[in-house]
Parts: sequence; structure tokens; C-alpha cells
Amino acid sequence: MQAGSGDIAFTQGAAGGDLIFAEACVRRGVRVQLLLPLPEPEFIEASVMRSAGGAAWRDRYYALKAQMADPPREMPAELGPLPAGANAFERCNQWLLYTALALGPPKVRFVCLWDGGGGDGPGGTRHMVQEVKRRTGRVAWVDTRTL
Repeated sequence: MQAGSGDIAFTQGAAGGDLIFAEACVRRGVRVQLLLPLPEPEFIEASVMRSAGGAAWRDRYYALKAQMADPPREMPAELGPLPAGANAFERCNQWLLYTALALGPPKVRFVCLWDGGGGDGPGGTRHMVQEVKRRTGRVAWVDTRTL
């Protein structure tokens, strides 16, 4: 995609693909903005520490954060409290997408590391792929089943 210093990448920064993507962007000089569905301590507990090797992922999260020009943005502080019955991760996917679309739909590319399954639930990768396809159709899918 030839991403570089004139581009911006949005991600939550969860353990695994999110952090690997953000680290790769930083290496290419791409500005990275983390949009967190929860206050940072809660996000780290839910989306970083609960993964296999959580402590190592936490260290990578903080190392990434130290390299970023902009601090992480927290959804509750920016969008207000989560509406009753809403899923924070699904709402954050929409926030990520709308933030990117605000820069111009032709510029939006969604890169996902995914197995194509649907077991990730509301706010998971399947949800985001569907949302992006409905709006821009520009999805670069790295199929983990082929790695």
C-alpha cells in the first residue's frame, strides 16, 4: 500500500494483530492513533493482559505508546458513556471507521489479520470487515489460515 509519513493508522492496540500492525506502521513512519473502547487501564486488562503472553504484549503496548506523537484517545471520554445495551468494542469499531472516513472515503484502507471466522462476536473482526465493505469496500485481508 506504500504507506508512509503522510498517512495515519487507526487501531485499538489490542494484543496480537493490532499491536503488530501499529508497530509495522511506526517502522514505516506512519502516524499511529490508538482509539480505545475503554479507559486505558481497563482496555489493557481486557484486550492485552488476558491474551496468551499478556505481560509481553503489555510491554509492547507501552513501547509503542512511547513512540507515538499522539496519546491514546479513550472512547468514553470522547463520545460519552456507553449507551445501555451497547457493546463497547462494536461501538469502537464504528468510531475507528468513522474517524478514518472523515479523512475522505477514497483514502480508507482496512487491513485485517483474520481467520475468516465469526467467533469473535460483536465488535470483532467480522463486524469491522462488514462495516468497511458497506462503506468503502477496501479491505486488505491477511488470512491467518495461510500463514
